[in-house]
Amino acid sequence: MYRGRFGEKRASSASSVNSSSRLAGPATVKLLVGPENQEFIVPRKMLASCSYFRQRIDTARIEFEKGQSHLVMTMEDQCPDMFELFAYWMNERRNFDRYIDAAEANNSCTELHWDLVNLHLFAAQVDLPALQDCAMDAIQDVYLRCNWDIKPKLINHVYKSCDPQESCRLRKWIVAMTAWTLGGVVTKEMSKAITRLFDQCPDFWAEYHTHTRKMAQTGLEGHFKNPQLRLPSNNLRNEERQFGFRQCSFHTHRSTVGQGKCPHASSFSPLVPSPYTDGYFESDSDRADSRFGSRMVSPCSDTIPESDLETS
Repeated sequence: MYRGRFGEKRASSASSVNSSSRLAGPATVKLLVGPENQEFIVPRKMLASCSYFRQRIDTARIEFEKGQSHLVMTMEDQCPDMFELFAYWMNERRNFDRYIDAAEANNSCTELHWDLVNLHLFAAQVDLPALQDCAMDAIQDVYLRCNWDIKPKLINHVYKSCDPQESCRLRKWIVAMTAWTLGGVVTKEMSKAITRLFDQCPDFWAEYHTHTRKMAQTGLEGHFKNPQLRLPSNNLRNEERQFGFRQCSFHTHRSTVGQGKCPHASSFSPLVPSPYTDGYFESDSDRADSRFGSRMVSPCSDTIPESDLETS
């Protein structure tokens, strides 16, 4: 992992922007994360765009260091590696490609996978749907690059330890991945592990049954339809629907976007400038050349829908 260096770099480069915002008090927030109080510096303006942090900024203490003032917040119960991804996204508003590339190079994709899962859940807890979508895209990309089947440990964690509402989108993807995994060639050990989880987690079994029933009704086959594969559109031809999922199938705005364009390319709120999307227009050639489909983050602020499981 990059140990917060991107957050610090972005904080310094954004100082001129924050100085013009005329916010009373320090322009940056120092977040002390984990039991060892690892430091992350995030511009106050960026952090205040999230209501969860905005409510806590008012009560944060002020600390002076080397002639500069910071607001200081402590988050001892969070994992620093996960929080590094959060700080990077808050500062840069970019996808996590560079982290996936680094993890692939140093054989740490499993660790990154868990950090992304925890980031997705944390984003749900603090009500950042755009970050949920970005983390979900990255999880799909890690599985695709590594050619992984669904991990029983992930199923166990999500269905036994996570809030159903916060993990709603992740559950939908897990169920689709399970159908795809079981539809292929699996080891007896994997088959037994998933069967045990069906017995131990009634919700998992019920959602899997609903998913496979809907797949059968629409004429789609789970062993062909790969949930790792995020196609760069929500309006798919019949043959495309056989092999991959819509761009927004596992996004927080899935129930409202329909077959329309994913709001990834929309501008963020003026309070949260986005260097990644400002002035960017995705061309057909960009979509065709992308190995993993579009991975731009979504600025949507929809609440997590209680919709049926995604099959298309």
